[in-house]
Amino acid sequence: MIVANTHRTIGGLIAIKGATVSQRMIDSLTRSRVLNSSDNVETSHDLDQGERKKKRVPDMAVGIALIALGLIGSISVYRSASATVTVVGAASNLARGQVLDTGDLRAIHVSPETAQFFVSASDAGSLIGRTVAIAVVSGTPLSESMVSTASPLAADEALTSAAVPVGNIPANLAANDKVRLVLTPDATITNASPPLLFDEIVSIWAIEQSADLSSAVIVTFRGPLRLSLAIAGAGNVRISLVSE
Repeated sequence: MIVANTHRTIGGLIAIKGATVSQRMIDSLTRSRVLNSSDNVETSHDLDQGERKKKRVPDMAVGIALIALGLIGSISVYRSASATVTVVGAASNLARGQVLDTGDLRAIHVSPETAQFFVSASDAGSLIGRTVAIAVVSGTPLSESMVSTASPLAADEALTSAAVPVGNIPANLAANDKVRLVLTPDATITNASPPLLFDEIVSIWAIEQSADLSSAVIVTFRGPLRLSLAIAGAGNVRISLVSE
């Protein structure tokens, strides 16, 4: 009986010890799994940090792209500003009808896009002797439409000048304008003929202010040879502006 009880007690102790060891092993395995799983699970703080990093990457890319575009734009503006073409411009204010000479012209730098509309520096000589068709402000680039070219005199043409009173000249009269002339006799001549309308339309070659005559302007007409005889025999000249 005693021996049987002893065996029973020892068996119970072994069973208890075995259960205790098994429980410890289970607890150990459980802790190991928990630790391993905790290494792989992202906390909410880690998730927030990850989202912020993901957001920062596109923002940085956009910023870099904007900086690159700004640099490219600056380089383009600098190149376009430094790339210029030399054209011919007015060295001073030019009046309508003024005949151009070398002192009236100067070099002006414009962009390549607008240079095609103006006379290039290499063609500056073609403007000498031509008349200004419109009033031009100093520093303005000159185009072909701003000047006109007078054809050479024909065999039956002549240039005739006359001192014309200021009151006998239409306002804004300029070179190349077409006019009709009324020739009046000298008032000091008795039995003079009545005023005569010259039978042809003539053109204005040039207009100059006389230094000796404050009340008259020297006007040069381009017309037939007989115009010279008509003006020479007249006491006064009156100019009437007509259309082309």
